[in-house]
Parts: sequence; structure tokens; C-alpha cells
Amino acid sequence: MEKLNLLRGVLKRKFPKEKVNVLTVMLSLASEKGIISYEEVKCDEETKQNLLLLAYKERLLIPVSASKVPLSLAWEGRTLTAKPGEKYEMPNVIRHLISYAMETGEWNPEMAVRRYLKEISEIEMEEMVKVFRGIREEAKSGMMKVTPSFIKQICERNKLKIDLNKLIVEFKGGGIISPCPLKFSKNEVTYEVNPSLV
Repeated sequence: MEKLNLLRGVLKRKFPKEKVNVLTVMLSLASEKGIISYEEVKCDEETKQNLLLLAYKERLLIPVSASKVPLSLAWEGRTLTAKPGEKYEMPNVIRHLISYAMETGEWNPEMAVRRYLKEISEIEMEEMVKVFRGIREEAKSGMMKVTPSFIKQICERNKLKIDLNKLIVEFKGGGIISPCPLKFSKNEVTYEVNPSLV
């Protein structure tokens, strides 16, 4: 109960206009299980649809089925229907974000990224956290999209020698960034930054 109270407090500060009691239960269940179904969210239909839409916009939960198959795992390719039978997954880094909030009452994206990198036994954790900080600073200024060349600039600015492809694969795998197949910048893939980490 104490863990739920800590999470509820964080969510109340973050989403003051939402029904945080339901949101708290929904996110704690998803962080525990990894995937939840429409039916597992217990509340009236209107509240359920509003909260699922919020969770989707904030990239806390992503619909499991990709409606436009060629877009594969890209978040923008997974359309939310908010109907019975639909399932939602919580990105790995968000599971760490929620579990840390349940332990401490803090919304700490950097700690969530650290825990995710530790979970996958990433040996260059400190370097990758520096890159995440650079991406986050950019996102805070309103740029919620990044390119590989921008990530490379962060590495160069911080004198980091990291395998860029490996970093992008791990950041995608954790739900830190997601490709935007419909948006290209100078023939580069553009990546959406998870807004819940900003």
C-alpha cells in the first residue's frame, strides 16, 4: 500500500487534472507484468479511455499490435483503439521509472535509464547516461526528435567513444527513443524521445 501511495503522490504532481487513483493501479500493474489488457483497467469507460490515451501520449503504455505492419516497432505505427481485447506494453525503461517512483516517491528518468542499462549488463553505462542527458536537454528545449548525427554530436562534445549503432539499438530496445519511419531529416531516420523521460 505504501508503494502505491508513493506512486500516487508522484502522479498527482505530474498529472494534477487526472484520476490518479486509477492511473496508479494501472501503471503499477503494467510495471509488474510488462503487459496489461484493456479489461484489466478497472473503472468506467470514459475514464479508462482518457487514461489510456494519456498513457499512450506520454509513451507510458504502447498498444501491442502494430496496425501498419511496415512500421514494425515504431510507436507511431501502433494506433490506440482503447477497445476490449486490446493489450498494452510498458517500455522497459518506463517499468524502471514506475518501480523507482514506487520505492522513493520520485520521478527520476536518469535513474530509470541507469537501471535499464544495468539490467542489460551494459558496460558503458556512464557514457550512455551522458548521451541520455544530452538527448534530454535537447528534448527539454522542445525538440522531441533526435537524429543519429545529433547523437554523434553529443558523443563528440563529451569526448565519448561509443558505438553509435549499439547505443541506438539499446535506447530503442529500452523505450528511450523510437524510430519515426515517416519523418526523415537529411536522409536520416528521426527518433522520437520518450516524453515521460523529459
